[in-house]
Amino acid sequence: MATLTIPIAVQQYFPAQIDPAQLWVQYRAEVDSLIIYFTGEPRPTIWEDVDPYAYVGYALEDETCVTGVMIEHFSKWLLISSDSEAHLPVA
Repeated sequence: MATLTIPIAVQQYFPAQIDPAQLWVQYRAEVDSLIIYFTGEPRPTIWEDVDPYAYVGYALEDETCVTGVMIEHFSKWLLISSDSEAHLPVA
């Protein structure tokens, strides 16, 4: 079984507790992008790059509140070596 790892540069923005019922996930194969909202549904978001492939989304009304993560070129991002110190396994 393969292990998905998330770079620390991205992982540090994830909420301490993630409620699976509040995850909204969309993968768009035609552009190879994955979007994950922690807010139950998409919402207006300001995206900031934190990794060559990943962006963290902030709420328009509170730029300290992380709304989600967007990963472009998702299949390339998955191929980043899990042996790198910059990656931690997903719990």
